[in-house]
Amino acid sequence: MWRAEDEALLSRLEDERILERLWLATTGHRTPQPVRAAGLIACIARIESGRRAREEADRGELEPLLHIVRTAPLEGMPPELLHHLALHLDRVAEALCEEAPDAASDARLRSLAAWLALVQEQQYLSELARAVAGAQLSPAELQCAVEDAALDVIHALGREAEEGARNRTQRARAAWRTLARVAEACRTAGLATSELARRAMALADSKRQHALDTALSSIAEAMADASARGSLSGDAQRILHPATTLWSWAEYDEAVERFVVDQVSDAAWELYRGNRWDDLRALMATIDPLVDSLCRRIEEHHEPMGYLAACAHMLIFRAETATTLSEQIGFAEKALAICPSHRNARIVLCSYLCRSAIHTMDRAGFFVGEKDIAAMEAMLARAEGLNPTSRSLEEARRRLAAFKQRAYRRTP
Repeated sequence: MWRAEDEALLSRLEDERILERLWLATTGHRTPQPVRAAGLIACIARIESGRRAREEADRGELEPLLHIVRTAPLEGMPPELLHHLALHLDRVAEALCEEAPDAASDARLRSLAAWLALVQEQQYLSELARAVAGAQLSPAELQCAVEDAALDVIHALGREAEEGARNRTQRARAAWRTLARVAEACRTAGLATSELARRAMALADSKRQHALDTALSSIAEAMADASARGSLSGDAQRILHPATTLWSWAEYDEAVERFVVDQVSDAAWELYRGNRWDDLRALMATIDPLVDSLCRRIEEHHEPMGYLAACAHMLIFRAETATTLSEQIGFAEKALAICPSHRNARIVLCSYLCRSAIHTMDRAGFFVGEKDIAAMEAMLARAEGLNPTSRSLEEARRRLAAFKQRAYRRTP
């Protein structure tokens, strides 16, 4: 006689087989799953769209099931399904974090979204916590554990990111990327404007910053040691190179850009004052992408305001090591656009404009048009507005006066 127990056993075995297929399709592995993990399939089968998805999965068609696991809206899902989904996706992330950190981050993000949605199911979590902890927790501690269930996930991500950031491990990168997307998880959970979302995003930002600070601290210490030894200008390029790889690992985070601009300044000034142009050029080439990115942030958002002068300094260093006058003018113009009051940028650009006017005169033949004269006069007028006491300006004006006397002016 076929009993209800037999039917339940068959159903559980079928769920386990479907879960094996789902796991293989998601991770590429045949890792044995926990005994209770097949409860995910049973929970999916209890929702309206899930019954059909389970039937198709039993026939080998996994797409409907994958849709529920990966992308279906979480709002309205039963709490037991949200719980299974969060645990399953966390296991997926764990399986993928070393070989596919981006896919691991996607799985961890949806797992976090499921936890965030589950926190709204206070009764389910309270009953679960009582079943696990029994009388070990007071009612107040129990309530705190329920409310912080999703935040505990963010704390765990922060630990993973911090532990691997210095060596830029794939596992830490997956955790870092998830922390950077917590706002997306809140939207997926339908909690974008809630107090829980605010706390989750603030905590994630704090954990990301702490992980970066930990990774950058060794670089800062090495720069300080080099400075104490008197070898900063010679060692800065080597010491700062890991920061450039950390920057790409951390998905071009602004904090790394600001760190590099702060750290490179003393070494760059030392090379600049010593006229060590080749060494300065090599040092700036190491950090050019980070400086350019920080400059773009300033141009687009006028932030961070505290780095206007520092970025202008970086651009002037690049101007002084550029190999053509047009490049030098371009960098100096950009420095002045970022920080219009930057004294060194004004002095340097004035000098370049005067040099450009003199080069134009030197290249001109005997015949010259009125427009050419007017262009040189305008260039020197702008130079005067930047630095009226410049000796270069005085020489350029003297040269222009002599040029105008000897040149034959063409009429249009």
